[in-house]
Order: sequence, then C-alpha cells, then structure tokens
Amino acid sequence: MRVLNEKDYRLFERLVSLSQKEMHKAMTQYLKAKYDTVIVTKDYIVAEGKIPIALVAHMDTVFKTPVSNLYYDQRKGVLWSPEGLGADDRAGIFAILKILQDGYRPTVIFTTDEEMGGIGAAILAEKKPCPITNLKYLIQLDRRGTNDCVFYDCYCPEFVTYVESFGFCERWGSFSDISFLMPEWKLCGVNLSVGYEDEHTIG
Repeated sequence: MRVLNEKDYRLFERLVSLSQKEMHKAMTQYLKAKYDTVIVTKDYIVAEGKIPIALVAHMDTVFKTPVSNLYYDQRKGVLWSPEGLGADDRAGIFAILKILQDGYRPTVIFTTDEEMGGIGAAILAEKKPCPITNLKYLIQLDRRGTNDCVFYDCYCPEFVTYVESFGFCERWGSFSDISFLMPEWKLCGVNLSVGYEDEHTIG
C-alpha cells in the first residue's frame, strides 16, 4: 500500500476532475513542455521519447461527468468517489506523469474513447509503420488490481517471461488500446495493473 503525499493527492484530484476534452488539452500542453516532438490529433497524442518503450493510457472514462467529490482513506490507502472515480484510466495517466516527473522520457501515447471500443487507438493504428521508429515494446497502464499482466493476441513467450520476472502474473483480458496497436505495428505489448478496483461501478 502506498500512502499519497499531499502533492500526489492534488495531482490525482485534478486528473479525475477533467473531462476527456479538458484532459486532451492539459496533456497536450504538458507533453509539449517536456518533449521536442509531440503529434496531436483529436483522437490521440503521441510524444516521442528517448527510451525505446511506449507507455499508453486512455483519456476517457465510463462516467459522463468528472469527479467533484473525491475521498481518501489514508489508513487503507484507498481513493473513491460516490460519482465513480474514473481511475480507469486516470490511474494510468497519473502513473505516467509520475514517471515523467522522475525524469524518464519514454514515448507516451494518450488515446481517446477507449471505453467506446478503442476508437482513438484504432485510428492511430492505421498509421503504418509505427510513427516512432525506435520502439521495442508497448506498456499500457490500464488494468485493474496490482499484479496482472495481459498480452492479448500478440503472444511472445519470451516477453511474457520477462514481464512476469517483475512479479506480475499473466491474466486474460478482452481488449485495450494496445490490442489495436501491437498487430499493426508488429510490436509486443502488455497491459499492466495500475491499482484500481471496481472500475465501472459507482462508489
């Protein structure tokens, strides 16, 4: 369990308070301040990094309205909202921003409308070959729980073994953004747990 400090709590509070449109604008400004090359369309944002790995998260949630009431149980290390937290996938965006704050510069991909069938990722996948030439693999931070890893149809036993060596355990999932990107870009990828539960329920 990780206890959030005040700065991290305020960052997450800000993230869950944004609509997808507001998130798109905020992430565009944020990434342009940190990266030399940022591709922006209405469907996705791609920031080209110096580390040959892409971190992926989506900017929408299943809830129509952003969070206005956020609660934090410090003893249990749990955040929740009676309006629906939207941690799927604001937790993924939060994790990526924390990685960038630590000074790392992977490629970052933020997509729209994953909850409506992966619309942004499907449009990005049409750009072939991959617009970032040095990528080795994709990591989506968009999985419930704390130690799941999901590989979808692009299955590479060596990559599975590598990911599981960090303490993750292979699970099965229906789809996420990388399930569109991997086959078109011919890259391995994994969707990792990012700590949320009950992602599509209120409370």
